[in-house]
Amino acid sequence: MKRSLLLLALATAGPAYAQDPAPVYQAGKRYSVEVKLDGVLRQEWTDSVTFIKNDRALARLRPRVEIGVNRVLFGVGGDFVYGSERNTEFLPVLPLLRDNYDSRDARLDLAFVRVQPADWMRVNAGRFAMPVRFTEMIWDRELRPQGAALTLEAKDRGPFKRLALTGLGARGSHVFPAGGAFDFSDRETMWVASASALAGAGERATVELLASYVTWSDLDHVDSRLRRQNARAVAGGRLAHEYDVVDLVARYNREGRVEVQLVGDYCLNTAVDSGNRGLWLAAALGSTRTAPASLEYTFARVDADATLAAFATDDFLWETGWEGHRADLGVRLRDHYALHGIVQRQRFKDAPRAADRDIELDRYRVELRIRY
Repeated sequence: MKRSLLLLALATAGPAYAQDPAPVYQAGKRYSVEVKLDGVLRQEWTDSVTFIKNDRALARLRPRVEIGVNRVLFGVGGDFVYGSERNTEFLPVLPLLRDNYDSRDARLDLAFVRVQPADWMRVNAGRFAMPVRFTEMIWDRELRPQGAALTLEAKDRGPFKRLALTGLGARGSHVFPAGGAFDFSDRETMWVASASALAGAGERATVELLASYVTWSDLDHVDSRLRRQNARAVAGGRLAHEYDVVDLVARYNREGRVEVQLVGDYCLNTAVDSGNRGLWLAAALGSTRTAPASLEYTFARVDADATLAAFATDDFLWETGWEGHRADLGVRLRDHYALHGIVQRQRFKDAPRAADRDIELDRYRVELRIRY
């Protein structure tokens, strides 16, 4: 039923965009080849907890190649990680994997084709970057949806610089899916319907509003490493609830000598009556891409069943059931290099043991980020 509603919404939206004049194609083909690289070298120190070492080091490189032919883009990329800790080893005290990555791994990260048959339509298929601008409360930027997505958009319509609808279906998108490499029988399924509007807000400023509905299914037999902090039907067993999440995001961005961005994100899991809300607030000044430095601050409070925990950010040690703060100071070293110092304080507010709920844990990180 959910799948039918999503397809119906996209079908009814199509005619409004189809009224645009057909694009003019050039006779000659246009080719482009780009080689890109993202990387990070990280050293972190964390207060003593039962599931990670007090200090860890990590090196990660993500190279990719993109080949464009007219309105078609092909992309393939890898993910190469080496960490000081073997984070997938079984932990008898607390056998939960908190990270959304295998700390010693070489894997396929991207393998996609993107087709833009018209200016108002874009289709992604394969394993690609998330096309919906979720915050990390809903979607960890390290993960890739594996499936297909359709985006319909219009530009410069009245007060709006951009209007867009996106529908996405994906299966087995996590780094740790159940089954073998080509076994999709026991993997989770995700459906997304999203609408966004971008409007001007004075000179050199914009406001973006994003409303999304995300639902996951086929969760009864998912790998235990995907269960995280969500409620269980029985201890160590399958998940107790479904996850039908409404997510509302507002972004304010102002360009200038000092770039400013403000972000507010509120989510509600409509399948649960309590412990089902999340709030994410962030502010950023400057940018290490366009300015000498940047300063970012994030506050979040996420209930245990606000969203499917395995797909949220792993930066705060717990994906759901926590409250915390993060400050990030970045300095641009050269055009493609930036050094970041990150300080976090968080607590597991929904911990099973009441004695653990008020314990504040600190995490410190130094990261050299690379971007070509």
